[in-house]
Amino acid sequence: MLMPDRRQVDEALELARGLLDDASTFSFRPSGLTELMRRYSTIEFDVPDVSDADGYLFQYGKAGWFTEPTFVLSLARQLEVVGPSGGHEHYIQVQFEFRYPLDGELENTGSCSEWWFPGDKISFDMWLESVAQAPIMNVLADKKPREFEIWQDQA
Repeated sequence: MLMPDRRQVDEALELARGLLDDASTFSFRPSGLTELMRRYSTIEFDVPDVSDADGYLFQYGKAGWFTEPTFVLSLARQLEVVGPSGGHEHYIQVQFEFRYPLDGELENTGSCSEWWFPGDKISFDMWLESVAQAPIMNVLADKKPREFEIWQDQA
């Protein structure tokens, strides 16, 4: 049953893209990514009341699945999807992703994958601030992304 003021998980991608449409001043820089995720985090979804039903992932590194050498910086929100019986079915991940041409500096940067879930020792705001202050953000600050994409994956 949908909780009052909570959105259905199947609306997650549309709502994320709507935030970008509404953001007339979106900065196509890493700082814009954290601000967009901060806005997205204010949307409550109808997920089970368990700690891993609504979490966030910060990740970056070389991506080998594009036709051109690519470095990816992304923030994702993972939401649990329940089946008709009310049990866990799968997760969706709504990705906010910058894609950069892979150059020598980024080739040597390495990779990172860091999760945050409600109940972690630090607040979401503190975690997101640590993401905004991560050294990779300075490395990418003056680089021009090839593209920015908001997309959804199933996990």
